[in-house]
Amino acid sequence: MSRTHHTSSILLLLVVLVLGCGERKIRPQVDHTKATVSTEGGSAKQFVDQAMTYLRDLDRYPTGKVKAEVLELMNRWLISQKLDPTWQPDPMVAELPEAIQSLPGLQDLESRPFLDQPPQFASATFRGSEFDFLVGTFWAKSISDWIRKNKTPPADMQAFLDAQIDQTLDQSQVNDLGLAYLFFDWTIRHIHPVRTNEHEEGKFAPGTSRDTWNALQLNEGDALERARVFIQLCRQQGLDAVVLKFGQGDKQPQVVGVAIGQELFLFDMAYALPISEKDGTGIQRLSHLVKHPEDLQAMASANYKYPVTAEDLENVTLLIEAPSTALTQATKLLEGVLSGDSTMKVHVDPSSLKDRLSNFQGVTDIQLWTTPFEAEMAIGKRLSDPVLGPLFQVERWIYDTMTPFATARTLQLMCIFDDESQQRGARSMFMETRLMERQFRIANEREQLEMLAMGGMEFPDNPEVQRFLLDRVQKNVLLWRELASFNLGVIALEDEQFESAIYFFENGTLEEFPNTRFKSAAFYGIARSAEGLAQQDESQEMAQTAFDFYTDDDDVLSAYRRGNALRAQRLPLLESKAETADKRQTAEDPEMPETEFESPDDKANAAESSPAEAEQTTEN
Repeated sequence: MSRTHHTSSILLLLVVLVLGCGERKIRPQVDHTKATVSTEGGSAKQFVDQAMTYLRDLDRYPTGKVKAEVLELMNRWLISQKLDPTWQPDPMVAELPEAIQSLPGLQDLESRPFLDQPPQFASATFRGSEFDFLVGTFWAKSISDWIRKNKTPPADMQAFLDAQIDQTLDQSQVNDLGLAYLFFDWTIRHIHPVRTNEHEEGKFAPGTSRDTWNALQLNEGDALERARVFIQLCRQQGLDAVVLKFGQGDKQPQVVGVAIGQELFLFDMAYALPISEKDGTGIQRLSHLVKHPEDLQAMASANYKYPVTAEDLENVTLLIEAPSTALTQATKLLEGVLSGDSTMKVHVDPSSLKDRLSNFQGVTDIQLWTTPFEAEMAIGKRLSDPVLGPLFQVERWIYDTMTPFATARTLQLMCIFDDESQQRGARSMFMETRLMERQFRIANEREQLEMLAMGGMEFPDNPEVQRFLLDRVQKNVLLWRELASFNLGVIALEDEQFESAIYFFENGTLEEFPNTRFKSAAFYGIARSAEGLAQQDESQEMAQTAFDFYTDDDDVLSAYRRGNALRAQRLPLLESKAETADKRQTAEDPEMPETEFESPDDKANAAESSPAEAEQTTEN
């Protein structure tokens, strides 16, 4: 193999392996010395504009350096503002349990700046500051803007939406409901309930292991973390969404309601399906459900009861999602100056939302949700644990360093999929990550050492140490290949390029990495892709494939099982077979609790037919 073959790709990886995030400097686009803290209004806004520019250029610079710049700029702007000395936090904050009110994130909401990370985090990660909230909000805005511009509901959902016009909703409200459905479906296809790491068992309550930015970055989250992502997407487009808790006691919520007009339309984040109307189609309203609880039978498959009862519907509590940063006076002021391409919803007024929803039919109580505040403590809990701390540092190294994979994930979250004149897209960067692993793997030991040396890495003469370092590099690039393959499937499914999606989920992920933590998610992706092909071509064969992958996941604890059983039962062309598979699933885990929370674009094809095809024919 030529030492220069794919050298640019390999060296980019290896420099990061050795040097971490590197020393690439950010060039200020405004002169910090010209706008002092005494600058008034408009000129001080340049600090905010510059901070937003850095967020839009996040793929170009080390994230830790961007964090430092963004927080400095935001706080320089904030110093120039006139804080209202009479401003008080939202009254609903005072209604929270004392243990929640005492958390660090809920202190000094009226006067504090944008907070940096706790000092004790600095040696392990740059994460843990309010930059995380800002970048997560920016991702949600980018995603929701892209969905609004590029996606339309599928035919069956559009038929339901059209039927609502001039009955109870006007055209604008119907459009909003269709948009909410698209946000829900994006969340389901991108945020996957992977099996909990054995070291995390029992250490995090549902919804608290990852904050929203972290769930977005990692493609993973349980039902409540999915709910927070969905709510954030809705919020960025002006849609009010809340979590619904049915019944009393400690039963975990799993449903989000989106307020359209005077109705709450219901989406189940655990089943990965809207709560349907009586006939199994459309999106159910809370007002109808409390009058006709028997219609919940539409959410039951042949052998899985739906975990909400008529008695539960007598007590419906709405939980308002509001991160602590979104409750500060700083974000109240910031939202007022964000405009144009920088517009984001960064502030939440829980009491105003409570006033709007209090008269909705079926609602018995409205509270500020405690789970988001607990999730903000997740990094501290991880770093204080002797096992989870090092694992979190490895995770941050994978996602926060300037490797082709991490850059591709950032581009994917910014919805930049295709190469442009002066910017790479997520697809080609993921493909480069896959090829990088192959090129390093097929090189002999001498060539591998030469590649690392060209990247600036010095080696001891000890052959055992050299082999140890080479093994470490190989494991790292292999993990990136796995994650890149899965995300290429996610992108292809998003673009309804179903054959390409199946290839990357089945061949690129499951076959190459049979123990992947995204196994159930890949099964779900294949099933959704096959279902899409079945609908396009009226193909019973593809419907059967979808049926098989919805029902044949051999993980009896998979969070997908209940929702997948219902999707399989509803498949056109194969209704008669769904009950048989449902019984087979129940036989495999008969004691599974009912409340258990149950985963090609032309350019992608071109990439697959060149580098991916070459991989298939030449790899060992």
